[in-house]
Amino acid sequence: MSAKPWHSLALCTLLLGSCGAEVAPAPRGEVGVAQFTVDGASKGLPDVATSIAQRLGGLGVGTVVPPAAVGPVAAEASTAERVELGDRTGARTLVVGSVKRVGEQIAVDARVLDLDSGKALGPPLAEQAKDAADVPRAVEALAQQIAARILAPPARAEDAPKPRKPKSDRDGKPREPIEIEADTLDAQTVAGGRRLQFAGHVNAIQGDVSLQCDGLDAFYPTGASEPDQLVAKGNVRVKQRDRTASCAEAVFYRSEDKLVCTGSPAELTEECNRAEAERITFYLETEKVEMLRGKVIGRDCEPGEAP
Repeated sequence: MSAKPWHSLALCTLLLGSCGAEVAPAPRGEVGVAQFTVDGASKGLPDVATSIAQRLGGLGVGTVVPPAAVGPVAAEASTAERVELGDRTGARTLVVGSVKRVGEQIAVDARVLDLDSGKALGPPLAEQAKDAADVPRAVEALAQQIAARILAPPARAEDAPKPRKPKSDRDGKPREPIEIEADTLDAQTVAGGRRLQFAGHVNAIQGDVSLQCDGLDAFYPTGASEPDQLVAKGNVRVKQRDRTASCAEAVFYRSEDKLVCTGSPAELTEECNRAEAERITFYLETEKVEMLRGKVIGRDCEPGEAP
């Protein structure tokens, strides 16, 4: 084989860096993370956006396009800019954010956007780091929140099935979506949908009902933005207005709008009264409570006193 003439080699070097080299295709994926805006006081910090993108890749959100490939994107990007970004990266969800110092603390904010519509999927997310050494913890916490928002975005009125009206509270307003916070989150694809496993200081809120526990499994049918069932275990505490139930396990059946507590035994407190039962069922919309094989075990206060 004859050697290539020097001028051909020079031309290849100028145009491609080396003759015959292939240009790597641009990264593509379901979720894009844009470069975060960083104020002057935070310039020396590690690349928070890249760290979040790397962590999201292990949280079940799909393939993540890193900031180096997405570039800077404004939260109020135009339709043309969103279309170009979607065509270039394949992403349909975009994470944008900022890093700035507030005194000694470092504030990291993020928004999750639907690229097709440009609308935010829920309110902004934020974490505060005490100092530079605390940034990795804040990044981990924020990545967990972003993953939960992507996997289970807040329900929108236009997404509700048209033949059936959503559950309403006593004032006739649509029932609030379920908000869940926890130390860690793991997402899995299961038959018929997704399962999100929350662990550590779990706090779930829907309207006037709150639930705290050690661990929570949330099951989302395919295409659903709200879970159809929640299973809470470990130090479960359910509160609605002046009623509180404590139990070992609780299951929330969203279609029936009821929550069932079981334990050894389950305990119910209402104002000054305390009772135990094998099973306590809350009907959240009507605020009705049922107990199976229950008994009153005493009073914590006298009428008129604070419990």
